Amino acid sequence: MKDLLIYRLPREQFPQIKRGQFILLNEDEKPVGFVVSDFLHERIFHFRESTEQGEEFDFHYREEAPVIISRRDYQIEAQAFLNSFPLLGVEKGVFSRVKAFPFEGEKAFDLFQVLEKTYPSAFCYLISSKEFGTWIGATPELLMNQQGMVCKTVALAGTHGENEEHDWTPKELEEHAFVVDAIGETLERNECVKIEAEGPYIVNAGPVQHLKTDFKALLTRPNAWSIAMDLHPTPAVCGTPRRNAMEAIATREMHDRALYTGFIGYFEEGNTNLFVNLRCAQLMKDKAFLYVGGGFTVDSIPDLEWEETEHKAETLIRAMKQVSFRI
Repeated sequence: MKDLLIYRLPREQFPQIKRGQFILLNEDEKPVGFVVSDFLHERIFHFRESTEQGEEFDFHYREEAPVIISRRDYQIEAQAFLNSFPLLGVEKGVFSRVKAFPFEGEKAFDLFQVLEKTYPSAFCYLISSKEFGTWIGATPELLMNQQGMVCKTVALAGTHGENEEHDWTPKELEEHAFVVDAIGETLERNECVKIEAEGPYIVNAGPVQHLKTDFKALLTRPNAWSIAMDLHPTPAVCGTPRRNAMEAIATREMHDRALYTGFIGYFEEGNTNLFVNLRCAQLMKDKAFLYVGGGFTVDSIPDLEWEETEHKAETLIRAMKQVSFRI
C-alpha cells in the first residue's frame, strides 16, 4: 500500500497529487523534493514518488491517540510552564495542546478541497504514511522561499481573534519582536547579505489575525538547507533562547508534538518552498486531533492563551463542519 501526498502552494490553482513512499532522511543528507519533519527535525522524511500506475491506496491511521488535557489542567500546566521561565532563563516559550473533534477520516479528500478553497494564501496539504499516520493542514507561515540566490522568510507571531479591534498589547508586540530579532540574527550568522525587513503589519489567517514581518536576503553561497535548519524551530513555535525554551516545553507539555510545528514543503537548492506546519490535524477513523499553541511571555495569562488556541482550532473546525454537514 503506497503513501499519499497532496499539496497546493499558496495562490496556486491546482494541487499536486502523488503516490509513493515517505522515507526517513539520513543524518546530514540534503533532500531534493518534498519533505516533512517533526518539531525538532530529529526525524525528516522525504517523498519518493512511485512510477507504477494504478496502485491501491488506503489511509494510514495511528493506533494511539495523542494526550488531551482539560481546560483546568491546561491552566495548571500553562502556569507551571510560565513559572519555569525565571529558573530556565526563558524569555518566550510556546505551549501547545491537542483538541479532539469528531470527523470521519475517510472524508479527508473533501476536507482538503474545502481548505484549499477557503485559504488560498495558505500552504495546504494532505499526507498519509505508515510512518506517521494521516495529517492535514492549511498553514499560513513560510519558513523559507528561495529562488536562485534570493531567500525570503517571515516572522509571524502575535495573535488576535478575527473580530478583535483593540490595540496590540505590549506582550504581543514583544512576542513578535523576539521572532524578528532571531530571524535577523540567523540570516547574518549564515552569511546572508542585503537583509531587508518589512513590518510588522496585520494579516488575516482565517479565524485569527497575526502580526507579520517579511524578510528578504541574498545568499552568498548555496546554503539554503543549512539556513532552513538554523531558522527552525523559530521563536514563533518554540521560544527564545531556543534551548531553554525546548527544556521548558519538554518538561510541561504532556503530548508528543509529532509533525506539529515541524516543517513541510518542497526543497531544492535554488527552488525552495518550506512552511512551518501549523493549523494542522492528525486524522483517525472517526476523530481529528488538532494541534494548537500560543506564545507565552512573562505577561501571559493562561486563560487568555487557552482562548487563543480555541480561535486557532477554528481554522480546521469550520472546514470540517462544512464537510460533515454536507447533504
